[in-house]
Amino acid sequence: MPPRGLLFGLRAIIIGVQPLLVLAYLALAYWGEAITRPQGAWLWVLLLPLILVSPPLWRGHYAAFVWAALFDLFYLMLALTDAFSGSADRAWQWIIIVLSASGFISAWMQGILLRRAARREKLPS
Repeated sequence: MPPRGLLFGLRAIIIGVQPLLVLAYLALAYWGEAITRPQGAWLWVLLLPLILVSPPLWRGHYAAFVWAALFDLFYLMLALTDAFSGSADRAWQWIIIVLSASGFISAWMQGILLRRAARREKLPS
């Protein structure tokens, strides 16, 4: 089994990133200056996956961590293209980039650790 402290830390990062991304997108919607900032229905399309994945994450469902990693990768891709296409809200986009990258990398590392531990348990002694 992977070290419990490391696994707990990675899960804390993954779970903590989701509400911070919601706050970052809400801040971008209300205080952003770019014409392409998320508003209205597009804002809800961006926030809904983050809101829906949070309760299963709190319960520790492995599938929710996989979905959170995929959503974080989507937000990373979206923020990277927005950050380099215009300079109006680049600071907000970089906040989203850092948050989503840290969530994705943490979920990726957790998956690697859990798969290695499962493989070790299957190997005959």
